[in-house]
Amino acid sequence: MIRAALFATAALALPTHAAAQETPNMPAATSPSPGVWIPRMQARAYLLENDQTLLEQDLRIEHGLARDLSMWAELPLYEGFLDAPRPSDGEFGLGALEAGIELRVLQHDLDAIDTVRGAVFAGAALPTATDGFGRQSLDPFVGAAITAIFGRHGVNAAARYTFVTGDTDLPLFIGDDGEDVIGADLGYAFRLAPAAYGEERVAAWYLTLELNGAFTAEGDREVLFAPGLLVEAPTYAVELGVQLPIAQEGSDRPEIDLGIFAGLRLLY
Repeated sequence: MIRAALFATAALALPTHAAAQETPNMPAATSPSPGVWIPRMQARAYLLENDQTLLEQDLRIEHGLARDLSMWAELPLYEGFLDAPRPSDGEFGLGALEAGIELRVLQHDLDAIDTVRGAVFAGAALPTATDGFGRQSLDPFVGAAITAIFGRHGVNAAARYTFVTGDTDLPLFIGDDGEDVIGADLGYAFRLAPAAYGEERVAAWYLTLELNGAFTAEGDREVLFAPGLLVEAPTYAVELGVQLPIAQEGSDRPEIDLGIFAGLRLLY
């Protein structure tokens, strides 16, 4: 009885949609409860080679359809300060709208905090890109993610395969040359505070570390290391961090020198 009461108390301290320790730059095997909407906004600044800059603002909406089933849509807006003929002088444009569905296929809860969850997902990137900010093609994708939480430690791993059906004359992102893209991500989150959950619902602070990779069969690759800070309260989450290049290959795309990101999730 005492053990059950402690589990219930700890559960009250966690975000209601079980997205604790979800790292910010990759898929996770977490989903909203049925009928719940989760809006997520992220802003990014990419400092590229030769003093070029790409600004990105993402709006993502997740919705719980059933206990183990959810859907999402994500639309990026870009502003380019790139070398002509790529978007320059602050030109704006839309990126590819992504829409997908996620099915949780594994949920093993060890207690109110510790859990292991797995999910598969599928969807497509739609041909909504404008003004040189992406491909004008319908690109289906499939993938899988696993999330594990053990006390103050959280681990996320994900893989995704995108079937690229078009290309661009001036590649800006990996896959813009028409090659299929394999995504591979690994994330870790450590809860800095609180050391243990109490009776009150409090914000949790996490150190996050990620490796975000994308590869094509022709040898194009991009691997970024992303340290960050995550604050998860009962009704919101704030993400802050940087992205540092570890490996880049692809002579037709501007290389990333540094990425900076900030995000906000509202947890209803």
